[in-house]
Amino acid sequence: MAEKEMKDVHELLYVAEKGWAVKRQSSEKVIKYFKTKVEATEYIVKISGNLGTKVVIHLKNGKYQKFESAVRALSYAKTSSEEE
Repeated sequence: MAEKEMKDVHELLYVAEKGWAVKRQSSEKVIKYFKTKVEATEYIVKISGNLGTKVVIHLKNGKYQKFESAVRALSYAKTSSEEE
């Protein structure tokens, strides 16, 4: 059952030299890279909204935040600094 839950999560993380990456948490394959965290968050909101997945946002320091909805993730990204 835990494996099924993993498939229901989209993840946003920072990759040095490439930018902000959006991927499924259960996969190593990156769906798309973005220059800014806000652009990446807007994209993850769109795809997670369409698929009904949860969102996990990683900060540049490796810590993460799990949001109940993608809209809350976008709201947070727009008010936080790009360094997070």
